[in-house]
Amino acid sequence: MRFSSWTFGIPAVLLVAAPAAAQPTEPLPPLPPPSQEPPLLPPSPAPAPAPAPAPAPPVRYVYVAPPPGPPGMSEVGAPVRAPKYSLWAGGRLGVLVYGGDMYFNPNTNESEGTGSFVTNGLALEANVGARISHRYIPYVTLELGLVGPGSRFQGENATAGTSFYGVGFRFLAGDIDAVSFASDLSFGFRRFQVEANGETWSATAFEFLRLGLGADIRLNDYFTLSPLITFSGGTLASSSGSVQFAPHQSDGQTGTPPFVSDGQFASTAQTNYFSIVIGCGAHFDLLGK
Repeated sequence: MRFSSWTFGIPAVLLVAAPAAAQPTEPLPPLPPPSQEPPLLPPSPAPAPAPAPAPAPPVRYVYVAPPPGPPGMSEVGAPVRAPKYSLWAGGRLGVLVYGGDMYFNPNTNESEGTGSFVTNGLALEANVGARISHRYIPYVTLELGLVGPGSRFQGENATAGTSFYGVGFRFLAGDIDAVSFASDLSFGFRRFQVEANGETWSATAFEFLRLGLGADIRLNDYFTLSPLITFSGGTLASSSGSVQFAPHQSDGQTGTPPFVSDGQFASTAQTNYFSIVIGCGAHFDLLGK
C-alpha cells in the first residue's frame, strides 16, 4: 500500500494548527466611560438680520382755524396792530426853538440873530402820507411856527410867524405793534415873516436835512402816539419886502437889510440858523389792511 507525502502532510498541519486555534482569544480593551458633558452640537446658523423698519410717513400738519375771537384780536389771540398798508395822517404839537443867525450885516460887521426877528414858541405840524409794508412811511408835511416878533420890534404893533413845508420819510424799527424806534428824514423850505406898521418882510431858506428821532407807540389798530425831537437848519438866501424896526435901535439900524439884490441876499451876508422842535405827534391809520 503506497502512501504519498500528502497523506502525512495534511494531518501534520492540522495537528500544528489545532493548539493555536484552541487558545482563547484576548479580550478587547474596555470602552471609555461615557462623558458627563453633553455632546457638542454643531453650531446653529447665525440668525438672519431683522429687516430694516420701514421709514415713517412724513408728518402732515393741517391748519385748523381757531374760532373767531373778539374784534381787534388776531387768529392766535394777539392784538391786531399795525396794518401793512394804510393812509397815514395826523399831526404834532411841540416846543419850537430857534438859534443861530438870520444874516450877517456888513454895515455893522455883526450877525443878526434869529431872536431879532422871531421868538421861540410852539410848532403845529400836519402830516399826510402812506404806510407801506408796516414800517415805511413817505409823507408830505406842513409846520406852522406860532412865534412872536423879535427884539427889533419891541413896542411895535408887529406880528411874526414861521413855516416849513416839504416831504419826508419815516422808518420804524422794532416792535411796530407796541413801541418802536422812529427815525424821520425830511427836506423842504422854511420861511420867516414879520409884519409891522403895514409892512411885511419875509426870508426863505432851503433845509436839505431835517432829522427827527423818537418813538412810535401804538395804542390800538388805527392810532399811534409819536414823541419826537427834530433838528434842522439852513441858510437864508432869498428875501422879499421890507419892514421898519422899532425906533432908537442901539446900533442905529432902522429896518431890514439894504444888501438884498433881486430878492437874494448877498453871499457875504448869508449865514446859518437852526431850529429844534420837541413834541409829540398823533397819527391815524385810515383805510388800512
